[in-house]
Amino acid sequence: MTAGPLDETWEAWTARIAADLAALTEQDWLTFSVHVPSRASSTYAAERAPRGWRRGRARPSHAAPVPDVFLQVQRLEGLLALECIGDTEFEGLTDLTTAQQSALADLGWERDSREPEFSRTFAGHEPVAAAGLLRASLGGVLGAGSPADVDVRRPPRG
Repeated sequence: MTAGPLDETWEAWTARIAADLAALTEQDWLTFSVHVPSRASSTYAAERAPRGWRRGRARPSHAAPVPDVFLQVQRLEGLLALECIGDTEFEGLTDLTTAQQSALADLGWERDSREPEFSRTFAGHEPVAAAGLLRASLGGVLGAGSPADVDVRRPPRG
């Protein structure tokens, strides 16, 4: 039996995303965000939890997901242009803490201004390095515990 998308390792995810980045054309883009369960699903899970298990007291094994931050990759003039958009409402507000912003900078993201926006470019022949930065950012800073926690969006085909 082969592993499904819910069983994918970070190493396999990074290799798959690197291949996707290598195949991007000038019109294509990919966005990545950490999936945050809806309140309805959280409420249902809490109702279904076995007695004696206190959901609210469990300590997470990784950082809490940051819901309103996304990473985007486009191919521009042969380069892989990455953006980390921390202000999805474009109002100067972000869910990123100062520590998370520092962690992104430590990973190699470049701050574009005082706003919580970061960017990074890679040569077109460096999709593995770009995918590695995406993986480190999603798993190490934005709270994805596994690739199953990452939502990937692509442009509509048509």
